[in-house]
Order: sequence, then structure tokens, then C-alpha cells
Amino acid sequence: MDFDQLTGPEKAAILVLSLPEDRAREFFARMEDDEVEKILAAIARFEEIPPKIQEQVLEEFREAVGERNYGVAGGRDRALALLERSLSEDRAREIMVKLGRDEKRIDWTLRGFEPAFVAAVLRSEHPQTIALILSQIPAEHGAEVIHHLPEDLRPEVLLRLADLGTVTTEIVGELEEGVAELFGRRPGSPTRVGGHDVAAKLLNRVPKTDGQAILEGLESRNPELAGEIRKRMLTFNDLVNIDRKGFQALLREISTEDLVVALKLASEEMKEKVFSNVSSRAADQLREEGELLGPMRVADVEKVQQQIVDVARRLEEEGRLSINLGGGDEMV
Repeated sequence: MDFDQLTGPEKAAILVLSLPEDRAREFFARMEDDEVEKILAAIARFEEIPPKIQEQVLEEFREAVGERNYGVAGGRDRALALLERSLSEDRAREIMVKLGRDEKRIDWTLRGFEPAFVAAVLRSEHPQTIALILSQIPAEHGAEVIHHLPEDLRPEVLLRLADLGTVTTEIVGELEEGVAELFGRRPGSPTRVGGHDVAAKLLNRVPKTDGQAILEGLESRNPELAGEIRKRMLTFNDLVNIDRKGFQALLREISTEDLVVALKLASEEMKEKVFSNVSSRAADQLREEGELLGPMRVADVEKVQQQIVDVARRLEEEGRLSINLGGGDEMV
């Protein structure tokens, strides 16, 4: 679990799980039903929250939760228990219907699985069955599942999805049972243990000459993969390791607009680094513009962050700054 990747509802879920019951009740009472639903769905997806993540989420709520230093557990039962104890009977029943207390409900059953895993499980099912299942989950989740289906299967599924008309309750019920059985015997989506990011982090921490040799060898075998790793070897948050003089040189090259966007997904350490290297007036302006900035696609924010990383690389090549990523005395 990565703190920087947590969504708003997921952070709220961790907060709720950490609060005493009466405080959780007050928390829910002030929210709209759709907000409560999102938080409860997030709670249901969590198995256990690592203490470090909990500490990060609760940093500004220390007075309310005390000095707890242990993880908290989530799960479907915990979500339902919180719902029943925190809200009035009528309101809890309304939200329970939406969430689907019955474990056979398709949307509820699939919420805990990554789209890639759902697609891998469904790819051997009949296209009509896949289309029916996709019709029962949110469009955003369904789109991600389709993205991970085999290319030759996608048009067939979409065609059948478009042709779906009214479906009887009995058919939906049978489908719910089938999905619950199909995913109920699965241990859960696989945990990512490797990947481009992991390889990049590893290379960032080996001596520079060794890392360069490894990348050159990889480039001769798989240029595309080498390129992906190169892009990830220096992230926006890594720029926090630039010394004060170099960091200020970097800030002079970045527009306020781009900096506001980039900070939207920045670590707290990176935000503090920026604010401490500009005037108090400029820091207040950045905070204010950040609060006024509306929702943005993660990909758009990451694009701006990558542009800033590219500027940092250019300045490093010019000898105007250096970035220490933890590889001993080597500089990347």
C-alpha cells in the first residue's frame, strides 16, 4: 500500500477505522449518502492498514485519535458493522441496499479486485456473460476491465453489451451467484512484486556506472522496456534530495502554474521542500491556488511532474544541480 496513491475515500476510510465509534458516527452523520457509500466500499476493500500508512493519514488528527501506533483492519464485515452502528436504521438500510449487503451482488463482489485480475478471470467466459457482468458494475470500473481483456474479445463484448435489453431478475440473480462463486474461491488479485517501478528504484540505488551498463545491456535486448525504466528512474518526489541551491535554481525554471499542478500528487516532504524554498507570500499563493485547483486526471498531473523532472535532468547535465538517490557516493 502506497500513501501517495491513496484516494480521498480511502484516506477517509482509514480515518474512520481509527476513530472511536462515537466519532465515526459524527463523521458519517455530516456526509451525503454517496460519500458514505464510497468510504464503506473502501473499508471493505482493505484487509489491513500498515501502521506507517495509518500514521501518515492521521498526522493532522492526532488530538482525536491519540498516540496509536498499530495497524487497523478493514473488510466487508467491518464496513457493515460501522454502517449499522453509525447511522439511523432507515438511512443505513438505504445505503445497504446500494452497497448490496448480499454478498452475491456483482458490484459488491468485484470491488475488492483489480480490473486486470477481473479481466483475467472472465476472459474464458462467454462474451454474453462478460457483457452482463459489465452492465452491473460502474462504467469506470467496467472500462478498465475491458481495457485488460484480449483485443479480439473486446469488440464482441462491447457489441453484446450494446445489444443488452431488459434482463429478468432471475437471470441477474443467477449471474450474481455465479460471480460470487467464481470470485469467492479466488484468494484475491495477485500482489505486484516487480515491474518497471521496482526495477527503476533498484537501479537508482546501484553505482551509476553499474546502472548505466545494466541499462545499455537491457536496451540492446528490449529498447521499449529500457525506455520505460529510464523514465521511472527519477520521479518528481525524488527531487526533494536536491540541495537548497540547486533546488532554488530548479524552481526558477518552473512556472507557478506547473508547480501548483505538480504538487497535487506530491509527497508531504516534497511540498514542504517547495514551501521552504520560496517566500512566505509565494508559499501562501501556491497553497491557495492548489486549494482552488479542481479535480484533474492523474495522468495529466504526472505529465507535468515528468516535465519538471526533465528540467531537473537538464540542469544536472549543465552542472547546476545534483541529485542524490541513495546509491552511496554516486550521483544520478
